[in-house]
Amino acid sequence: MIWLNILNNETFLLAAEILFIVIGSMLLGILLSSLNSGGLKKKLADLTAAVEEEKKQAADLREQVIELNQIRVELNIGNEEFKTRIAEQSRTIYDQQLYILNSEGAYKNQKAAMDDLNATIDSYQHRINVIQEELEKVKGTDNRPKKVSAVPQVRSNYEHVSKLLGRQVTENDLTLIAGIGPKTADLLHSNGIETWDNLSTTPVDHLRKILHDAGGIYKSQDPTHWAKQAVMASQGEWRKLRVYQEALRKNE
Repeated sequence: MIWLNILNNETFLLAAEILFIVIGSMLLGILLSSLNSGGLKKKLADLTAAVEEEKKQAADLREQVIELNQIRVELNIGNEEFKTRIAEQSRTIYDQQLYILNSEGAYKNQKAAMDDLNATIDSYQHRINVIQEELEKVKGTDNRPKKVSAVPQVRSNYEHVSKLLGRQVTENDLTLIAGIGPKTADLLHSNGIETWDNLSTTPVDHLRKILHDAGGIYKSQDPTHWAKQAVMASQGEWRKLRVYQEALRKNE
């Protein structure tokens, strides 16, 4: 009966209800605190792992930065060496160009000097020829040795021959012979070889001696084919001479 009275007491019921709510709240708080503590530990562990990963990545990045700096230093050194080589090559090219310019200038000066010397020689040679002609006129005879003609000369129509050979041809013009220019012709004249017939009967060895004694560019000339051409010219075999000279030019 007493318990029934107690249970029927509203104040007691209210106190019991409040006590139940308080105890339940405490238990719920303890449960939530436990749950929150486990979640925080997990979050803390995740954050710690993330921090370690970031540290590792930062260390990797620092190593990469160091490697890149080393590569940059090596590239800078290589670039400086390349610039140095370019500068040296540029100086070498400039020196070579300067040497070429100086050589060209020296060559031009030497060529001008040689031209002047040749002109002087030609002038003296002409004066010698004039003096020799005057001496011959005074003596009334030609003291230079003349070679006996081995073949009879043939008179030709040199106007027709000039058209055939494509150049002006006059009788006994030694420059008609391939390999003989005006200066060489003067040299041969001064040695008593004035006609095609003279040239055709002059031994090759004697011609070589004349050229060798004259020196200079004359020493490089080859008189091997002069006599044969002179025979054709003295005999008026113009077509044969033209074909022969064309063959000589092809073989040069």
